[in-house]
Amino acid sequence: MLQHVFATMNELLDDIIRQYPHAQGKEKKELDHQMSLLRSMSDLIVEEWLQFEEKLAQLRPRGKDAAGGKMKKEQEISAPDYGDPFQRGQGYYLLMMYKEAVKHLEQAALHQPDNIEVRAYLAMAYLNMGRSQEAGHHFEFIIPLTESKCLKAIAYNALGCIQAEQRNLSLAQEYFAKAHQMDPSLPEPVFNLKVCLSNCGHLQYGAGNMNHMQ
Repeated sequence: MLQHVFATMNELLDDIIRQYPHAQGKEKKELDHQMSLLRSMSDLIVEEWLQFEEKLAQLRPRGKDAAGGKMKKEQEISAPDYGDPFQRGQGYYLLMMYKEAVKHLEQAALHQPDNIEVRAYLAMAYLNMGRSQEAGHHFEFIIPLTESKCLKAIAYNALGCIQAEQRNLSLAQEYFAKAHQMDPSLPEPVFNLKVCLSNCGHLQYGAGNMNHMQ
């Protein structure tokens, strides 16, 4: 997952480096915003990595196996194909750059129309862009085709958010109830149901659950 993020970050930074010397006005402000986002992402990753290293250091003396006293070799993982539009789109999605994510995810969906994971990221990207009609179309496509109760719950919760934003509160509550029934461990449907009933608070799409949807 982090490989996808760093590949996308490097690609975006290369574009900024090429464009920045000649950018002016609105274009330069947009590039500055993108650099600020990349810097924030980099700082967050470094901070999390340092915390991880501190915890890992506590276990290193016990990191030898009993047979030969040598550290176990990590399983080799093949490098991802960064030419794959899904991996590019996923990287932009994780950077919360939804407009760019949609461009690549739409391309991936054309090549893999039955790929549920592609559809899920594309639907959530559209939802975060406020394009509810496109998002709803993909979520409705996902529900009957996936066996993942978690993903069904994410889709029902998202459809509930769409209906709630359109003030169809009765239908929204039905979707939130279905989401909770599919995966009671998902907190967003219960929270969103309370928002509908109290007419107070902000709806939660549940985007953070995408990594656990299988």
